Amino acid sequence: MKTKTKVILGVAIAIIIGLFAYNKMNAEELSGNFSLGYNSELSFRGVAAETSAIQSSLGLDANIFGLDIGLGAATNIKDVGKNETRLSAQTGVKVLDSVSTSVGVVKYSNNHAVGDDAELFIVLGAEIILSPGVKLFYNPSEAHTTVEGSVSQVIEITDEISVEAVGSVGNTTIGGDWGLYYGLDVSAGYSLGDNTKAYIGIDLKDLKDINIEAPELAFVAGVTRTF
Repeated sequence: MKTKTKVILGVAIAIIIGLFAYNKMNAEELSGNFSLGYNSELSFRGVAAETSAIQSSLGLDANIFGLDIGLGAATNIKDVGKNETRLSAQTGVKVLDSVSTSVGVVKYSNNHAVGDDAELFIVLGAEIILSPGVKLFYNPSEAHTTVEGSVSQVIEITDEISVEAVGSVGNTTIGGDWGLYYGLDVSAGYSLGDNTKAYIGIDLKDLKDINIEAPELAFVAGVTRTF
């Protein structure tokens, strides 16, 4: 990665982590989440890793005078190949009562699609019907861009049981070519308490226009907890 890019990413991470550290002493609101699960066919932006993985993630979120701060860490412990990690930091604000935006940086290690690299990103989301969202990722070292849109819907069956569907479509550069990928995730969740939920579902991913093998269907299961 070029020196200029390292400086930009380093400053961005330092600012966001600094704000988060300040928030730990002066937090108006502090929350987090943890997840642990299994994915039978790991993929990233439509590209198959050709292996299953145990997946875990940890996220911390805070609000400072209306400014949202978040830190995240995730790992894929793969059945075949090197394990993957992802670290992210972001900050955002509400634009309107139902619209929010955030900017941040994400660092990948051993990612089966992008390797060891980093991206800057912008996210725009709306709390309306189907919860539409748009994400823009930019890789400053390779000048690659990824645009992804998504919609989602949660249906509460009972107080304990819910069903969630998430549809996504994106356009990304892989191997120097533009490729269209899409995904459909459908999962059922069962509440194990006020802050813990078990889930089971299917994950459909595919990549078009690029001659790379992609998974058709994955089985996912796990547990999530908020605090």
